[in-house]
Amino acid sequence: MISPSPLARLRKGNSLRTDFMLSLLLAMIPAFLISLSFDYYFVYTENMKTLVSVSENKVIKAVHTLQKPLWQYDVDFIDKYVAILADDSSLTTISVYDDHDRLVAHVDNSDREDTRGSKRWELDKPVHHGDKLIGRLLVTFNNSEISRLTRQMIMSDILVILAVLFSVWSVSWILISQYLLKPLKIMADSFHSISRGDYSQRVQLEENNELTAIAAEFNTMVDQVEIRETELRESEVKYRNLVESQSDVIFTADTSGNLLFLNSNYEKWTSIPIAEKIGRPFSELFHIRKELDDLPIYVQAGKNDIFIEDELRKIDGTIIPVELSLTAQLDSLGAPQGVIGIARDITGRRQAEGDLRKYEQMVASITDYMLLLDRTFSIQAVNNAYLENTGQERHQLIGSYIGSVYEQKVFDEEILPYLEACLAGNSVKNELVMSGDDGTGTYMVITCYPIFEQDGAVSGVMLYQRDVTEQKKLEAMLHQSQKMEAIGTLAGGIAHDFNNIIGGIVGYGEMIEMFDAKGSPRLESRIRHVLQGAYRAKDLVEQILTFSRKTDSRKKPINLGGLVHDTLQFLRASIPSTIAIVEQGVDDKVVVWADETSMHQVLMNLCTNAAHAMQADGGKLIVSMSLETVDTEKAEQLDLADTGNYVNLAVRDTGTGIEHDQISRIFEPFYTTKKTGEGTGMGLAVVHGIVRDLRGAVAVESLPGSGSTFNIYLPLFDIGNREADDIDEIGERIPKGKGSILVVDDEEELVSFCQEILEHLGYEVTGKTSSVSARKIFMEDPSRFDLVITDQTMPNITGIDLARQFLAVRRDLPVILCTGFSEPDLERDAKEAGIRTFVRKPVGARQLVDMVWNEIGEEKG
Repeated sequence: MISPSPLARLRKGNSLRTDFMLSLLLAMIPAFLISLSFDYYFVYTENMKTLVSVSENKVIKAVHTLQKPLWQYDVDFIDKYVAILADDSSLTTISVYDDHDRLVAHVDNSDREDTRGSKRWELDKPVHHGDKLIGRLLVTFNNSEISRLTRQMIMSDILVILAVLFSVWSVSWILISQYLLKPLKIMADSFHSISRGDYSQRVQLEENNELTAIAAEFNTMVDQVEIRETELRESEVKYRNLVESQSDVIFTADTSGNLLFLNSNYEKWTSIPIAEKIGRPFSELFHIRKELDDLPIYVQAGKNDIFIEDELRKIDGTIIPVELSLTAQLDSLGAPQGVIGIARDITGRRQAEGDLRKYEQMVASITDYMLLLDRTFSIQAVNNAYLENTGQERHQLIGSYIGSVYEQKVFDEEILPYLEACLAGNSVKNELVMSGDDGTGTYMVITCYPIFEQDGAVSGVMLYQRDVTEQKKLEAMLHQSQKMEAIGTLAGGIAHDFNNIIGGIVGYGEMIEMFDAKGSPRLESRIRHVLQGAYRAKDLVEQILTFSRKTDSRKKPINLGGLVHDTLQFLRASIPSTIAIVEQGVDDKVVVWADETSMHQVLMNLCTNAAHAMQADGGKLIVSMSLETVDTEKAEQLDLADTGNYVNLAVRDTGTGIEHDQISRIFEPFYTTKKTGEGTGMGLAVVHGIVRDLRGAVAVESLPGSGSTFNIYLPLFDIGNREADDIDEIGERIPKGKGSILVVDDEEELVSFCQEILEHLGYEVTGKTSSVSARKIFMEDPSRFDLVITDQTMPNITGIDLARQFLAVRRDLPVILCTGFSEPDLERDAKEAGIRTFVRKPVGARQLVDMVWNEIGEEKG
């Protein structure tokens, strides 16, 4: 409730003028009474003096008048004269005595009303006639007339005094109104306007007196107050704008924690109206409030700068993380008045802290070396990877010169120039080889990044050092693999064409052996040599296809220990006796999934190479087996596809060894260190291809003059005494049959071979060198043919597509697909297409006859 202003209260009560005039009136009343009393006293006294004087004169005059009558004793005259005297109201009694003191005349007026209660006194005067006493006059006077006169005079004086007092009172009223109340009213009106905030009002007085001086001082005070008020308003507007322009939520609360002010950011952040929160405990603003319960205690204790991380809850329930800063408000005496709170959104900071933690974890997890240098190349920071790999302590490195951690020559030539270039603002990179304690070389890539300040100046260098030794090895392996793949593709193409050539030689050779050489020992011997050469050529093609991964070996579980025994026994007869063959740890129970022929070839090639390295001085050929568990690190080192249990088949010699620069090339096809005519350069390439096809790896250890060791890592199939299945060979029986056969191949020689041998055995054969012609003749009468033999790789229509078209017409048609390639997907696609038999070239006569007999011979026979 707003209390009335002082001016309003003044207007409702007595004014200054009223109080003053009443006070003046009250002062005039006793003054009037006192004046009246003094006036009465003085008037009465003067009148009494006059009356006494007059009375004496009257008595003297009467004595003078009575001299003669009393001498003559004229009683009548005396009576008359006394009666005349008795008319004077101031005379109460008059007595005339003769010389004998006899009463001559007497008048008594004491019973008159106007003389009652008056003061009386007597005058006794002797009457002489000459010198002779003739009597006396006794007169009693009263002051009734004096009292009346005095009253008249007093009344007149009262009127005069009252008139004077009224005049004074009226003049005072006017003067007070004019010279006091009017200026005061002007001042009061001005005060009232100013109290309402109208600082344009000023007290303007015409007179030049004390009130004018007061008004001038008041106007000066108002000017100062207006200036301060303006400054306060400007300051309030400035600080309110400042508070409202802040990105933080700012509030004030009293000592009980109740909100007094809350800036608009709260409503912007939370969509909650500010009016709902004013007057409420400010702790209700926040989600986690347990730390704010003791706020009044903190405020009353005058504690400053309380920092709390809390959360603001939006109207939709989502959370805003904030940092809350609380500062106690103190008065000039240090007593707590409340609290100022600032809530800052730390969503970005928390995200940055989270990102920083991620970056720290990322940097901590980096295995490369990172060193932060200043402009003098002193180490300022270093990551954990450097410390862990070098075994140095952080405190030993911080502040030290970067050149102290490298060899002087390496630093001066390979690192320092790049650091200096980096100080010019350039990012630079250098690759170098650093020697290890064990004498091995380590490939390092050092990258220098400039550290820029805000003004663009370079304040330091970030040195990033990566060990790329393994990468170099992987690149070398990839390069080797790409070379092998390219050469393998070339070899596969050559092998395909070579198979077609060998196919004719083997086919016609076997036909001669089966049909024409019987009974002719010389022809049998010659044809046997021809076939042996053809078979060797066929094996060479198989090696080429194995190397190029264009053929699938016939894999099965084989007894690796038994294979080693048989191979070394066979090898014993073909190497010099100066070379001792030693078996170490060869276990007959070790089984691997492999092709027996291929593994025999691997071991033969490695042992032959080892024997060749020792042929001059002799030595030991040591073949050993051991079981190893390959972990991820070693699998990456050996380029193995899988981890797990492996058998290590090692072939070690004590020969001349291999030069370091030759090791990287020994598995390249046609690369050899032997003299011309002593080797083709395909042996180790074939070994590499076979082992990689078995999901294994080959590792070489060699020092010049100390011999070499080839470690063959193969996945372990099983531990047990399991023997491999025997491979059935084609029997000597040559069955005859009948039926119609369509032979399709773009090589006319192969078509003629098949046609000749099959017709010789009783079959009706139609040969075509064009897949288009073959399709045409088949589609004319699909029921004509009992069997189709087709090559895969032909112009226009491939063998598998031709078979699909035939099978679309006759689902029961037997089809034999021949190919000089052996792509893994081709055999699967052939089976899905309905092809019964899939065979790789070259196809010999016995193999051809047996396949045909298996398909239609028994049925037609």
